[in-house]
Amino acid sequence: MLRNFKNIIKLLIILLITSSTMVYAVGEPTSAKKNNLSLTYTPVLKSNHQKGFHFPFSWGAGLSGFSYTQEYATRQLFLQNDKIKARSDSITHDIHTEEHQILFRPEIWVLPYLNLYGIVGYTEGNVNPEITANGIIVELPVGDTIVEVPIDTSISINKPMKYNGPVYGFGVTASYVFNQFFIELDYNYSEVHPKDMDGKLVSHRLSPKAGMMFISKNKNTKSAVWFGASWLENTQTLTGIVNVREFMGDLADYLGEEAEYTATLKPVNKWNMVVGGSLAINNHYNVALEAGFIGRKKISLGFMYRF
Repeated sequence: MLRNFKNIIKLLIILLITSSTMVYAVGEPTSAKKNNLSLTYTPVLKSNHQKGFHFPFSWGAGLSGFSYTQEYATRQLFLQNDKIKARSDSITHDIHTEEHQILFRPEIWVLPYLNLYGIVGYTEGNVNPEITANGIIVELPVGDTIVEVPIDTSISINKPMKYNGPVYGFGVTASYVFNQFFIELDYNYSEVHPKDMDGKLVSHRLSPKAGMMFISKNKNTKSAVWFGASWLENTQTLTGIVNVREFMGDLADYLGEEAEYTATLKPVNKWNMVVGGSLAINNHYNVALEAGFIGRKKISLGFMYRF
């Protein structure tokens, strides 16, 4: 998925160098809306008519692609069938996930510094687990009590889990601009509803950013670069079926031939750094590119039309 990650970084560096050759417009503190500031498509400088700019359009609609890789961890593995319940508290793991999203994003500036947007799209992802449970504890009912019986065995879980389905969500962006500089804080909530899976995958994202806006000498081209961080909370549940006889031997005659396993996966690193840039083709069209690194590798490419 991220084989071209280094090329993306190079493109961002080129955008930064290109932006540095432009001059910026200096003015009084102004609103983010006045400068057409907007999350993934942040930002495009638009000031007043005296400086050669037009007032921005409040409405927007965009398309974006988003991909990332994430390392996860788990502390326990649970097993269950109609005869037994068991768990393992001694886990070694190497768990990586990949997720790809194509999103449609309608948005509106409801206040000069506040942007609201929706998220509708499609998601594909896969979880690649390498989990070893070293010893299990079987819960056996004895009368009215439950007796925990430790068993010296090991279980390996290494079957990839793939999922796909629609994604829905919403977000809010608060921004402020002073002269050519800006700061931004974005939050969004999304739900993936995978096909052939129960439940939903919930994600919370928070992203603070700061950057600088530029305008060409002929005032026809505007661009921006930014640097910041991204926080992602998207705990997942890994489930599947294991052959009890493979790790319990003849005890499977009493414990059942198969059992369902469940493991809660939490991100090892919830934060990563981001660097990005955007370019306004004209007053209506804007493209943006952002890359994530340190903690999580991420690539996003967006296109926005304002009206």
